[in-house]
Amino acid sequence: MSFTGDERAQSVQVGAVLLFGVLIIAFSSYQAFAVPEQNREVEFNHNQQVQTQLQDLRNAIVSVPGQPSQQAVSVQLGTRYPSRLVATNPGPPSGLLYTDGTSNESQNLTIRNAEAHTPETADYWDGTTPQQYNTGAIAYKPEYNVYGEAPETVYEHSVVYNQFRGGNITLSEQAMVDGRDITLVALNGSMSRSASDSITVDVKPKSQSSRTVRVTNTTATSNVSVSFLSRLPASEWRVLLDDEIDPNPGNKTNDRYIANVIEAEGPGSFYNVTIVFERGTTYRLKMAKAGVGTKVTAENDAYLTTVDDNEISVRQGGDGEIVLEVRDAYNNPVSGVTVNGSVKGSNTGSLTPNAESSDSDGRVEFVYNASQSTATGTYTIQLSLDEINSSFNGETPEDVSVPVTVTEASQGSGGGSGGNDLIYNEDAFALDSNGETDGGVQFSITNELGESIEITTVAIDPVNENIDYISDSYSNDREPAPQENELYIQADSDGYTDYGGGTDVPLIVDVDDDARSLSGQNPELFDTSTATVHLFEFFRLDTSSEVDMNGESVTITVTYELSSGGTDSKMFTVTPGGANTNAQPNADFMITSNGGESNGKWDFDASQSSPQGDIAAYEWDLDGDGIFDDANGQTLEKRRVSSGTKVALRVIDSEGNADTVRKVV
Repeated sequence: MSFTGDERAQSVQVGAVLLFGVLIIAFSSYQAFAVPEQNREVEFNHNQQVQTQLQDLRNAIVSVPGQPSQQAVSVQLGTRYPSRLVATNPGPPSGLLYTDGTSNESQNLTIRNAEAHTPETADYWDGTTPQQYNTGAIAYKPEYNVYGEAPETVYEHSVVYNQFRGGNITLSEQAMVDGRDITLVALNGSMSRSASDSITVDVKPKSQSSRTVRVTNTTATSNVSVSFLSRLPASEWRVLLDDEIDPNPGNKTNDRYIANVIEAEGPGSFYNVTIVFERGTTYRLKMAKAGVGTKVTAENDAYLTTVDDNEISVRQGGDGEIVLEVRDAYNNPVSGVTVNGSVKGSNTGSLTPNAESSDSDGRVEFVYNASQSTATGTYTIQLSLDEINSSFNGETPEDVSVPVTVTEASQGSGGGSGGNDLIYNEDAFALDSNGETDGGVQFSITNELGESIEITTVAIDPVNENIDYISDSYSNDREPAPQENELYIQADSDGYTDYGGGTDVPLIVDVDDDARSLSGQNPELFDTSTATVHLFEFFRLDTSSEVDMNGESVTITVTYELSSGGTDSKMFTVTPGGANTNAQPNADFMITSNGGESNGKWDFDASQSSPQGDIAAYEWDLDGDGIFDDANGQTLEKRRVSSGTKVALRVIDSEGNADTVRKVV
């Protein structure tokens, strides 16, 4: 058999070549199209992850005012592609996390026209000197291989947003303005990290506390304002602040206090944005400084202010205490600073000690002593962050002058404004607002705390459980006024809350809560001032009728913020027209535990209340909210109550008369 001229093997070879070519084309297509698309998805998912981590970083920064310890946030700067058997990947993508402007002293946040209510604090916050604070942004710039349209993610001034070539998309809300609360956190330090793996960003509180300073506009024609440089224009800040901008500037009933948001040209690509606040309102200013990276700077003392009385009165042979606080430019306490003190003149009493170092709360305490031979009159206590000499000036931030009045030994114990408490004046009476029944209650309280306060909540709990509703007699189209709202407080600045058709009692009234039908700002009460409280009117739902409040007891708990910082409360029972047949009972109780074996549980024994034979009910407020609905009975055993809680007992006698007492666990 002859194979001469047989060409059948050529078809096999040609087929193999064609198949190999198809494989090459398929692999090339996979490498050119499928791999980049898969890698683009990896990069996109990583970018979403980084955006979430930048929001975590933002949350750590904005929480610095109440966070004394350092916080660590992990940020994944880059990512890795999946391993491939045949196809190849480009190098792993990375990203750059960097600060912008945080160490540039020309890039500032500026507060203007803000004058503090407290006189000594007003030496620093005088309203005429703009207060400037260096701050900036921290941003993540991706360096991807495929996802070329990825945004730069930026944190600045409490907001996180994505910056694209064609616009911006915000990822978080702003935390600078909330009603009358202004919270400003300056960002400090220097960082520039480029990597493909994860890094940890430490957020360091360099100046922090929960302290607020109450400020208002300096003059009748000026506005408190906050200015800052931003990559976002004013139009986008107006969107972020939309819930805080007053559509009718000057309206005090809507809990919106921003009058305008304006912008001016800034350096480079920045806008100079200014938030303008309404006039005639007191704002609560809280500030802090957060550090990231290197070159983080500490804050030194900036001013000295009084905490309690701005003046004291003592008798001959007596003494009085002066408490001061050393603060930095962010109004936060500075420890370890020496404060010097002396009494001006001769035979004017003495001060102990002559110098004191501020504690962890930034506070120092001095005691003024008047001897029996100290002449009566008013003298000046000089306190300073510097040495006291002829250049002392009590109107400068670092110097404080405290007047002290010495009276004759027979004129009492002195001590400033008196009882160092919020005093109920035992003057409650029932009255009517619509000509039918004396269902309203009116009483007064006097501020003897030695400083101004702002009333924030009022808890109302009638002793008679059949009194279960409160409603005024007027519709909300009337201007707020005493006896025309469920709660109206006449003080140095008034406050009120209206519930429309009324509301159930007992209840806790958040005075400036705009969730109600109508509410104003929290009322302010200066030292030694008296406020009049109006409650209108009490009802029984079972009979759909008003209650004559003569002889009916109501427990009131007033919670307030001190101008120097901190919150406290006062509880008392008002009885319009006085007690019924019997005298008021006397509430008292003991708190005990089994020590380390108690596991946080406490026993409460009210058997020492009197008169035992006439007490019909023992009611307890175990969570300190001012409402007596937590327990009943003369003794309570093994109740879990947090240490520091103000537990209250209310005893009620057979005539419905009541008395209350509070003790701290």
